[in-house]
Amino acid sequence: MPDNLTITELLRCNKCGYCQSTCPTYAITLDEANVARGRNALAGALQDGDLESLEALRGPFFDCLLCGACTEACFSAVRTDEIMVRAREAFHEQHGQPFVQRFIFRRLLGHPERLAALLRLAGTGKRTGLSRLFRRLGLLRWINATLEGAEGLVEAVPRHFLRDRLQEVGFRRHRIGRGEELVLPREEGAPLGPRVAYFIGCGTNFQEPRTGEAAIRLLARSGCEVIALPNVCCGLPPYSYGDLDAARELARKNLEMLRRTDAEYIVTDCGSCSRFLKGYAELLEGDPGVAEVAAKVRDWTEVLVDRPLPPPVRSWEGVVTYHDPCHLGRGQGIREAPRRLLTEAAGATLVELPEADWCCGGAGSYNLSHPEMSLAILRRKLDNVAQTGAQTVATACPACLIQLAYGLRRDDSPMQTRHVAEIVAHAQGIELTED
Repeated sequence: MPDNLTITELLRCNKCGYCQSTCPTYAITLDEANVARGRNALAGALQDGDLESLEALRGPFFDCLLCGACTEACFSAVRTDEIMVRAREAFHEQHGQPFVQRFIFRRLLGHPERLAALLRLAGTGKRTGLSRLFRRLGLLRWINATLEGAEGLVEAVPRHFLRDRLQEVGFRRHRIGRGEELVLPREEGAPLGPRVAYFIGCGTNFQEPRTGEAAIRLLARSGCEVIALPNVCCGLPPYSYGDLDAARELARKNLEMLRRTDAEYIVTDCGSCSRFLKGYAELLEGDPGVAEVAAKVRDWTEVLVDRPLPPPVRSWEGVVTYHDPCHLGRGQGIREAPRRLLTEAAGATLVELPEADWCCGGAGSYNLSHPEMSLAILRRKLDNVAQTGAQTVATACPACLIQLAYGLRRDDSPMQTRHVAEIVAHAQGIELTED
């Protein structure tokens, strides 16, 4: 596991314990191995050669949400999440990587057409009831426990993904040299804005296409010319599980494409994607053009909050509360922009959520790999949501949307979840494509 980042970060951890009050997994377990200073101590012992086997460390290393709460509370800002990624990489080197995980990271995420075909099949299973039958019979668990969890986590799989809807939204093919690009022109009468390249995240494309459509159409309404990028997964999923080789392979595929765009900004509506794309300069250090590409990346809320929009034509029914995604609020320091969009661009009545930046327990696919821990963490979030008396929980990350909606369904709550983009689009009178 020795590398310069890990060594530097471990040396800066003074074991003070300030991380205890902010760590969601420690709050559930009260186990010193499940808090940053404990995890760092174990990583340090491994680094020093005091531990021969990593098997006993599977829990402490993989139970971490990588939410970054400990780093924010730490006077030295020790990046424990990055230490855990390197520790997971070392674990896989010693014990191997699960076959299904490796297959997804290396054979699916870099090939969106394969992933789309698989998810369309899953959607058919959901709509026909076949997947529920498989779950009752335990067939999904027999194949892989993660598949059973995934089937129950989402209520439905869209019939048409975001990429399927682009021409219906208004994108047209334009020739550029020997290639072509999909372009959505600025809305007629809108003030002149920047040319933006829209990065389509996996969660938005395959599970929350209405969010993507809302974000894109609002950019056009605000005067932006929008290019739909032919990107693959940003690479965050394999990176989070310690498969840095797969993460770099995906990142390099995107980098090759992103270097060619002449857009002023690279924009995405997923807080996790925007944070990881901004980190390409560190992940692919030394690759030509990576620093320039990373510097162009913006979260959708960063761009739209400074763009002019017409006054709202209708209001959002009921009170809204807002959950800060870890990778957006804590990871990028973007907290005010989504709230301003809700109150100013959408005219919504916003009530602040207690512990708004406490992780919801989704953490990408953490809710699949650690279902019990994830639900325990989600319980705290839902209890806080209930205190607000709001009718809608807004957020700015597809993974958080899925997790929050799952929890509310389990509670039989009438409360709904929406991405900020959908709420603003509603206020602007934009009718989104029905599935």
